[in-house]
Amino acid sequence: KLAVHHSSASEEHWTPTDIVGAVLEVLGAVDLDPCSNSRTAPNVPAGQHYIQEDDGLEREWSGRVYMNPPYGRQIGLWAEKLVAELESGRLTEALALVPARTDTQWWKTLEDFPVCFIEGRLTFVNNEDPAPFPSAVFYLGPNVERFFDVFSAYGSIWRKMVPGFDFGE
Repeated sequence: KLAVHHSSASEEHWTPTDIVGAVLEVLGAVDLDPCSNSRTAPNVPAGQHYIQEDDGLEREWSGRVYMNPPYGRQIGLWAEKLVAELESGRLTEALALVPARTDTQWWKTLEDFPVCFIEGRLTFVNNEDPAPFPSAVFYLGPNVERFFDVFSAYGSIWRKMVPGFDFGE
């Protein structure tokens, strides 16, 4: 039953509808889905969709981005691209749904951004069973409070502590 989640033949896991709703609640709208399943019947409503044939890693990204990358060996390239586009100033804010693989090199690319560790296992669209791995959603942008307000319903929100971290009041 769970073979699809363990097979490198299927790297795509379409975002559950409730997570798509939360993404829209945080961003208001999605300008770009760089890892879309379809242009004509996309899982995520966005102004622009890059599908596999478009090679989203080679294109510019801009505006509000939602990324649910292929979960295979190239996931690190997608994480690097997301951060690079934010640093370029073209991307204004973004959310990324990824497997919670905290021991990977690509995770370190994103670890400076707030993250929601999803409670339980997600059941991705077109799957009957929950994934055998935990999931996380990273937020890149200025509206951290909005991200917290929406995604705290899905799990714990964490932020890496660094020297000079403001503990607030």
